[in-house]
Amino acid sequence: MATQDMSSWRTSISQVISTEDEEEIMVRGHRLSELIGKISFAEMMFLMLQGKLPTGAQAHVLDALLVASVEHGIAPPSMISRCFASYGTSIQAAVGGGVLAFGDRMGGLGEQLGQTMVAHLAAHDPANNTIDDAILDDVAARIVGEAGEAGRWVPGYGIPLHGADPRAPGVLAVARAQGTYGNYCRLGMAIETALAAQRGGRAVPMNLDGVGAVVILDLGFDWQSTRLFLLTPRSVSMGAHYLEERQQDSTWRHIPAEQISYD
Repeated sequence: MATQDMSSWRTSISQVISTEDEEEIMVRGHRLSELIGKISFAEMMFLMLQGKLPTGAQAHVLDALLVASVEHGIAPPSMISRCFASYGTSIQAAVGGGVLAFGDRMGGLGEQLGQTMVAHLAAHDPANNTIDDAILDDVAARIVGEAGEAGRWVPGYGIPLHGADPRAPGVLAVARAQGTYGNYCRLGMAIETALAAQRGGRAVPMNLDGVGAVVILDLGFDWQSTRLFLLTPRSVSMGAHYLEERQQDSTWRHIPAEQISYD
């Protein structure tokens, strides 16, 4: 690891071209002007993060995940954007504030699950080998056991507002149909089975954070990128909530004093 000053930069992501003969923006070796109107936003996101265009199946699965991740009611991130709107702030401030609300307890758990899965499957070369069910069951049992011994939940499972997250099965169904349902999706379901066994048969289904992790890992993304696939679509939701609050012309969104317990 070397220190770098602010006058020297290197990137393989993009190049801006502006000469007497050409005006262009190169993105991962592709002319942006030629991508416009030919690929979807999901495909562009794939290209930006992986340096290559996805197959049709990969693009379809990623698009399904982005759609599933776009909205979840008036939760803390959208509450923040609506509060910002009532105070008269800009849409970018409202969306930025909402994005900052996602953390290790809510909204960011897919990253933790992804990191755990990658660490446990690294020895089995999951990118190039189909791992036996028995091995995945053993790994799942270890992940669940380690979490239990540490007194914590397995990230990516269970959700306060639902008995079972309605979004996860739909995304997994698309992954199966498109042929991208691989070792990580299978491990995700094995963990769900192991959790139920640990709790005497009581199911703790995979939630959106969890399905986001297993799907993007099977698509070849780095576990460190996991949160992007929630933050990117959810920013649209926060913008929509901001605009609705502005249209309702609310001022000073607050908690009434009688609803606050003072110690």
